[in-house]
Amino acid sequence: MVDSIEVALTFLLSLFFTYTITKISSRMGMIDIPNERSSHIKPIPRGAGVAIFLAYFIILLLFHLPLIETYKGFVFGSLLIFLTGIYDDNKGVQPKTKFVVITIATLLVFFVDGLRIETLGNWFGHTIALPIFLALPVTLIAVVGFTNAMNLIDGLDGLSGSVAIVIFSAFYYIGLIHNDQFIMSVSILFIAAIIAFLFFNWHPAKIFMGDSGSLVLGFTIAIVAIKSIAYVSITSVLFLTAIPIIDTITVMVRRIQRGLSPFNPDKTHLHHKVLRWKGGVDNAVVIIVLIQFVFVIMGLALRHQPDNVIFFIFGVILILSFAFLDERAVARERTIITKIRKKGIQFIKGHLNKYIIFTVLVALILILLYLKFSVR
Repeated sequence: MVDSIEVALTFLLSLFFTYTITKISSRMGMIDIPNERSSHIKPIPRGAGVAIFLAYFIILLLFHLPLIETYKGFVFGSLLIFLTGIYDDNKGVQPKTKFVVITIATLLVFFVDGLRIETLGNWFGHTIALPIFLALPVTLIAVVGFTNAMNLIDGLDGLSGSVAIVIFSAFYYIGLIHNDQFIMSVSILFIAAIIAFLFFNWHPAKIFMGDSGSLVLGFTIAIVAIKSIAYVSITSVLFLTAIPIIDTITVMVRRIQRGLSPFNPDKTHLHHKVLRWKGGVDNAVVIIVLIQFVFVIMGLALRHQPDNVIFFIFGVILILSFAFLDERAVARERTIITKIRKKGIQFIKGHLNKYIIFTVLVALILILLYLKFSVR
């Protein structure tokens, strides 16, 4: 069990390391040069993931050595991804190389620690177990996919760290009520380290976490999520980690629809759209974090429901997300607004997005009420 002293030490170490890296990163070549997709306009130091990871890992070494010995694959896999992230922040790494490294790290966890996705949950009263030859590709897709997804949402000051805190908090709660030392320890130590980092990363950011942070966070959350499947419905994890998943799926599908590679970089991510919608970076980040918080509450509320029910609800939300994030829908909306303006009804323009959100919320409430009174 992690006590308050360990949490405080993690916070202070992360604070000290982040401050130090902010001062020396330029001399180490760890600078983020803005491009057409960036939300900043001047070079900003990066590599604060080093501070986050070191603070977490030092406390883990000092106070939780048995945990490290039990989960050697996870520890070595994390170190491998961390070192790759550092090199990427400094020199740059090809996406294929990152993919190979994350795959190797996942294989270590799979075979050394035995942490894997062995079931697809309970569907219509039947548990779907996965033999090892299916568990391996499913686990690889889940871990590699989410690690990449977490990396992709790191596009606004404070966003990736804040979303990670909300997600880790959900898993800490699951670990706490089920007395799982691994989930509790990893989650709370990362929360403490990230909070310290946010003092320097909140808009306007003095430093970015870089791939040394986002890749490690994504990998760690994915492994903690797999561990939590022992206690909650596997599909409820989709809610607990919703924002990175929904953002990545919708963006990639839209790119494919436009005849582009799903990995083609652009400015169609959720944070880009919310930023254009609400203007300020702070507002955009707060909105996205609040949405992730709502998803977490839903995931925790639904965690013991049948997977077919949870997946149906998540599917509805995903479809609504496609509609909400559709650039073509935005164009149609503008056309409609133009016609309405000609008829003299101009006030709707400023409230149309609010009406969409209100409709989505009403739909979610109706679904939850249905679950409350119909699902046993």
